[in-house]
Amino acid sequence: MLKCLNGMTFIPLKNILPKYIRTTGIGRQIETAQAIEEFNKILVEMFGEGILKKARALHIRNKVLAVSCLSSVLTQEIYLRRNKIIKEMNKRLKSDIVNALKFRM
Repeated sequence: MLKCLNGMTFIPLKNILPKYIRTTGIGRQIETAQAIEEFNKILVEMFGEGILKKARALHIRNKVLAVSCLSSVLTQEIYLRRNKIIKEMNKRLKSDIVNALKFRM
C-alpha cells in the first residue's frame, strides 16, 4: 500500500485487478480476447502485414477458433500451417485455449 501526503492509502491496481477479474467472471473473456489478438499477430508474422485484410480470428467456442478468410487459397494456406499456429498460440498464452481452427468464407 502507498501512503499519500493527505493521509489516504492507495492500493496498487495490480493487487486489485486479479481479484476483480475472478469475482466478475470476465477472466475467460479476457483470455479469449488475448488469444484472438495473438492469432492475428502470428498470421502477420507468417504471411505479412496485408494478411489481416484477408483473414482474421472471429471468436473461440469450445477451444475451436473461428477464422474468417476471403479466399479458398488463403484458407488452404492457413489450414496447412494450423498445427504450428495453434502450438505457437498456446505456448505464448501459456494455456491450452485452442485445439482446432474452423474456417468461414
